[in-house]
Amino acid sequence: MNWMNREGSSVSVEAGGHYCYIVLMFQHRDFPYIPIKIPRYKILKRLGYHSRKIEVTGRIMEEVDELIEQAAGLIELKAAALRCSIEAVEGKDKGTAGFVAIGDEAVRFESNKLCGFLSDSSEALIMGITCGPAVTEEIKRLQHEKQMTAAVVIDAAASEIVDDGFDWIAALYAKELVRESRKLTARRFSAGYGDFDIRFQTDIHSMLNLEKLGVEITESSMLLPEKSVTAIYGIM
Repeated sequence: MNWMNREGSSVSVEAGGHYCYIVLMFQHRDFPYIPIKIPRYKILKRLGYHSRKIEVTGRIMEEVDELIEQAAGLIELKAAALRCSIEAVEGKDKGTAGFVAIGDEAVRFESNKLCGFLSDSSEALIMGITCGPAVTEEIKRLQHEKQMTAAVVIDAAASEIVDDGFDWIAALYAKELVRESRKLTARRFSAGYGDFDIRFQTDIHSMLNLEKLGVEITESSMLLPEKSVTAIYGIM
């Protein structure tokens, strides 16, 4: 299904008297290259090294920094984003609710929490990002060789760098939205959180055409390679 060639259409499906739907009416954007920024403090915080209760020698910190740099060198951030108009948000307090997107087959994201999250938004920004396969392959290699400390550090670095990539895209859209006197929600919402079932990640994967970025999805709706993530922002 080509989600990007159906501008101006909409479909709504009622779910127990409560529903919401969106119209995919803006452009799909691919980001084949995202500059990598190393959020060192966040990585160290994830590892627990920021705590004053943990004493870390200079030598250990040098080794950690080397591993962080190694992780960054293995990462190739790519992403896709889709801006959508929300026509209605209902049923956030009772019943089931969700989005219905356009297409030959209506897709409904049933989630009261997601509808509550988007209740003050007139549009949604759906995004997906991946760090590529190299860093996850290195983590698996280190785990196989029982180099667990190195694996943990690189894993933490990859997670935070991917998160920072999300922030980079959000900042780009936020800057553009200023010209419209609008803004993004302070937080983002992902499938698998609260009552927004992980199975809906399959629909997001299709909508964003993440396969084009080398991201596959399993039968259990997990993204591959690991360190590939999707999320939704509200636009207010």
